[in-house]
Amino acid sequence: MNASRNEDHPGQARVWRAARVWRARIKAEAYEKVLASPLMHACAQGGTSPRALLGGFWHFVDTFPAIIRDTYENVPSAAANDKVRRFLKRSAPILSGSLKPMVDDERAHRALWIRASRRVGLSEIQLHQWKILPEIKSLTEAIRTEGDLARRLLYFAAVEIVAEGISRYLSQQPPFVEAMGEDGMEWFKVHLVHPDDAATHEALAYNLALSVKRVAHEPADWKFVNADIQRCVDWFFAGGVACAREFARAARGT
Repeated sequence: MNASRNEDHPGQARVWRAARVWRARIKAEAYEKVLASPLMHACAQGGTSPRALLGGFWHFVDTFPAIIRDTYENVPSAAANDKVRRFLKRSAPILSGSLKPMVDDERAHRALWIRASRRVGLSEIQLHQWKILPEIKSLTEAIRTEGDLARRLLYFAAVEIVAEGISRYLSQQPPFVEAMGEDGMEWFKVHLVHPDDAATHEALAYNLALSVKRVAHEPADWKFVNADIQRCVDWFFAGGVACAREFARAARGT
């Protein structure tokens, strides 16, 4: 599962080289959806509008570290493909060693999300009390219950792509930046800069997913990978629409 051993698998090395090219295309397609999101347009206005994002997506942010932990603790043993299951059993230390730091980072990001929420008047207690919309619950459960390990890992990459897209857009909106202040922008800053190296969560998730696909002899070209990524991005878009709609409804008092 280590990208540094590409020389052992020339075919996989070609896939990784191709992935570096079409990852940018995938990200561009996802960013177009961020730009079209009514939630992003609402947040860009500043004021209390960011509450729609911070409260609305809290359930996912709060749950995501546990989803990653479950991935290296439980999913390998549940793999349907016998060859993949044997491979994952041998590679369990690599999988856990790769994903455990991601869990720690996401816990830290969760703390930054709480700090950002305080900037718009939401305490941690209020976040836990925030109404969980069906679209947010569906998004969370779809990732949590995905049994295909490669697909779940690609969903992790999609999460990072969405977070980067949100940060990229909102960091360019002066009313939003003013409303959040320096402390409130920290979550967005850590997701804004993604150097193209294997240390990022996005690159790590891609590489692990492609390793599993190689062992399972599953298609790992642009068409199939992009389909999984965009499916998850679309779930986030639907969640954003729901959050914006619910926030507007509450503002009207209806």
